[in-house]
Amino acid sequence: MSRGEPSFWVRRFTPLIRPGGRVLDVAAGSGRHTAFLCGCGFEVTAVDRRTEGLQDLSGNRCHVVALDLEAGPSETALAPLGGGYDGIVVTNYLHRPLFSWLAAALAPDGVLIYETFAAGNERFGNPRNPDFLLRPGELLAAFAVLTVIAFEQGEVGQPVEAVRQRIAAIKGAVGRLPA
Repeated sequence: MSRGEPSFWVRRFTPLIRPGGRVLDVAAGSGRHTAFLCGCGFEVTAVDRRTEGLQDLSGNRCHVVALDLEAGPSETALAPLGGGYDGIVVTNYLHRPLFSWLAAALAPDGVLIYETFAAGNERFGNPRNPDFLLRPGELLAAFAVLTVIAFEQGEVGQPVEAVRQRIAAIKGAVGRLPA
């Protein structure tokens, strides 16, 4: 199955995740990041409401969980996923009530790699609904409890024109940085 290339942002900050560690791929979609992370030797849990496109990835280091991330309070809905993740990856997905849970689900020195669409994206296409677009600096504010390694917001031309916001952050003090 062709899943497409992993995001350059995810590729750039994956080396910060503890080798062989546990990684959660939130709203995994077709599994492009799940496949990449499993290929890097991580134990990956891919979670999405619909998992048909992920089943071929299910194996000894890759676990697929069908879960509606927006059903009820975040603590209740996400309880089956546990915590202590060495890495959490979220791309092209926004459900603000998950922010505090994501930060809490990281293990000490765990890495959050998050990128999605931001205000202004309506000029380029979907999503256009402001409920699904980050406000300026929103990821910085949402994850202020973490140590920010990198943050970007603005227009991008690749892989398609869009307005995006990205953050890479660590739970705890900064260790080694990526090249």
